Amino acid sequence: MQFSDLAGFNKFISPSLIKIAYWIGIILIVLMGLSSLFFSSPYSPLSGFFGFLIKLIGILLSLVFWRITCEAAILLFGMHERLGEIRDRLSNS
Repeated sequence: MQFSDLAGFNKFISPSLIKIAYWIGIILIVLMGLSSLFFSSPYSPLSGFFGFLIKLIGILLSLVFWRITCEAAILLFGMHERLGEIRDRLSNS
């Protein structure tokens, strides 16, 4: 990748940034989920085994949702690149 590609917005840096944001998001979801599991009030409506199970399922669903969101963003950038390749091939022929 050349500087002219970045300066002219011919190549995107967002897919790389999305991958970094994905891992940061995973760490934050796990840390927040663990803090919710172990540091919540014992008088909370979600206390006990049932509350622990609900919170654990919430953590897992959050991780899946975050993965799908990041994949969708990367997919959009991939589609843009492929459409640009198709445009370039059609204009050359």
